[in-house]
Amino acid sequence: MPTEPLRTLGWSAWLGWQIESNWADVRLFLLYMVVKPVCGALLLVFVFYAADFAVSAMPGGASLVTEYLPYIYISNACYGLVGCVMFGMSYVVISDRESYRMLKYIYISPAQFQAYFVGRGLARGLEGLVGGTVIIATGLLIPKVRDAVHFAGVDVPLLLAFLAVGAVMLWACGMILASAVMNMSRSGMFLSEGVGSLVYFLSGVVFPIHALPEWLRPVSLSLPTTYWLEGMRRAITGPIPKESPRAGGPLALWENWQLLLALTATTAGLVLVSQLFYRHSVRKAWRNGKLDEVTGV
Repeated sequence: MPTEPLRTLGWSAWLGWQIESNWADVRLFLLYMVVKPVCGALLLVFVFYAADFAVSAMPGGASLVTEYLPYIYISNACYGLVGCVMFGMSYVVISDRESYRMLKYIYISPAQFQAYFVGRGLARGLEGLVGGTVIIATGLLIPKVRDAVHFAGVDVPLLLAFLAVGAVMLWACGMILASAVMNMSRSGMFLSEGVGSLVYFLSGVVFPIHALPEWLRPVSLSLPTTYWLEGMRRAITGPIPKESPRAGGPLALWENWQLLLALTATTAGLVLVSQLFYRHSVRKAWRNGKLDEVTGV
């Protein structure tokens, strides 16, 4: 039925929320969702200011706050959403197959298998979205962060556009990782962590991509997360100042519409790859009995 994917999506999102919250009281879990990102954001700020103090104390050292605190702060707030969705959708295979031993039964049920993964990913995505929002809201309460990040320059239409295309990108990334884990042992749970760390390094989360070696820059520019993070930073903090050291990067001269177009094009390619890989992986996993194989630790 046409409504079946939506029903599967809704129920799997509810199930994912219950599992992520460990069936805890909603108020208690919401408190956890606030405290965790706030502590992470404060740790990041304190480490940054410690590094800034050390650099400023050196002869000829200049403060890093004005140029790089907004960059790092917003990048980490946004990248939390990437990590949550990518890890969440792939871990569904491990938890449902190894712990609950229900993956095979979900596959043979009337539920739409891919919609089930998307729903479970939505639960983790909501956690990442709340975490990112809390981190940004925390920055509004810290005077030095608020003054450095310039939250007053938020471009709401641009932010919504990048969030919409980014949601499709995250779904495609999550499906690729989930599809790969279907044909792997329990140790496949480390795949998403490894890929997430690699993308974290190559997408310019903690430093501009022009700081990468020249042979790695084309790899960075081929990743949709690079364009998504750049677009999110611009939507929240405004364009890169011309006098900024970051203005020398390969994306500095790009207009916002060019970033959005590049993100859309790379995401479209990622969606195509994810669907082809998903179909191949599901057929292979079913044929080889991987959907109900308990591999142990």
